[in-house]
Amino acid sequence: MKPYLDFGLFQELKDLRLFKTVRTSFDTIEWENEADLDPELLYQKSIRIE
Repeated sequence: MKPYLDFGLFQELKDLRLFKTVRTSFDTIEWENEADLDPELLYQKSIRIE
């Protein structure tokens, strides 16, 4: 998340209380402030854990 915290609604997520409101919604994650991440971006930026 760190690379995104300087842009748009994601700046508000620097507030730990708000950051902890994350939840899954269908195939993505979102926060109370209506910030969300595109599922394709999540997949592209994911790191395989073995």
